Parts: sequence; structure tokens; C-alpha cells
Amino acid sequence: MAHAVEQWHEVLLQQMPRGRAWPRDPESDLAKYVRGFAKSLVDCEVSADQLYLEMRPETTVQLLPDWEEYLGLPECAVPNQTFESRRNAVIEKYHRKGGLQTWQIEALALALGFTVEVREHFPHHVLRPVTYPIWPNRWRYTLEVVVFGLTDWRFRVTDTVITPLKTQTALLLECTLSRYKLGGFTYEYVYEV
Repeated sequence: MAHAVEQWHEVLLQQMPRGRAWPRDPESDLAKYVRGFAKSLVDCEVSADQLYLEMRPETTVQLLPDWEEYLGLPECAVPNQTFESRRNAVIEKYHRKGGLQTWQIEALALALGFTVEVREHFPHHVLRPVTYPIWPNRWRYTLEVVVFGLTDWRFRVTDTVITPLKTQTALLLECTLSRYKLGGFTYEYVYEV
């Protein structure tokens, strides 16, 4: 917390030598000279307080580009990202733990602001119950990612020609998840409203 100009002024005046050449009355040149330094020190303290907030990705504002550079972001070239989505990406990557289990993929998507359910389709074998579905062979290395609550995710017949086939939000999710998938696996995205 920054000190007042008067507090700094008093401290600086106490550091000055004593004597007739160094008058301490408020209208003296020395007091006016020291007051200028006191204002600079207050500005330094305010700047230091703001820098304190920049030390954590959750509260960063001014140093967001530096955090992104440090963490290698953006991972996906998605234009027109909001400040909050950029900061959420920084927070998520800074606190990320390893692993690619389905629950960890869901946690990664949740940290980016998406609600998803990852479904794994295992092949049928003799130890499974009779009611277990027989999935086609293509599901052997495919995870089904069901995305909930994303309303503007895909091009519709009523949209104009300049509307992209997928929105930037959907592209951000797909690009980020595809960067962290297991080798040889693919994701199939299903968007449910």
C-alpha cells in the first residue's frame, strides 16, 4: 500500500543534513525540492503495488503478453480472442498437470470454459456383458468429445456466405485438445445444445 506524499516528504526531510544552510520550513526551497522526490516515490510505490498483481496469472493485466510468451501461448491461431479467454488460457496452462485420461481432458476443457464429456468406446470381448455394444473398429482409437452448451458452434443454412463453418470458440476448443491428444488417437466432436 502506497504511503502519502506527506509521509515521504517527512522521511526525506529527516534524511537531509541539519544546519542554517538546510532550512526545514514548508516554504523553503529544500522542502519544495524534497516534495518533488516524495511524489516520485509515491508513484514508484503505486507502480510496485500494481506489479505485485502481475506476479500471478489470475490477476495479470499489463503483463499478459509476457505470460503468453513465457508459456508459449497462443497455441492455436484463433483470431479475435477476448482478454478473458486469453487470460484463462494462461491460467490453465500455468496450473496444468500432466495426463490424458478422460477426466483430465474434461478438466482441461473446463479450465478453458467448456463443459464436455469424453466418452471412450472399448472393443467388445468375452468378459464384457452381452448387452455391451459392439463398436465398429474405427472407435478403437477415437475418443468422443461431447460439448454441451455451445450454441453458435456451426454454420447453418440461414447464415450468410461470410459466416465461418465453425465459430472461433469451437475452433479454440478443438485446436487446444488436439495439441494434447495421445499419439495415434483422434477426437470426434459432438456438439449438443
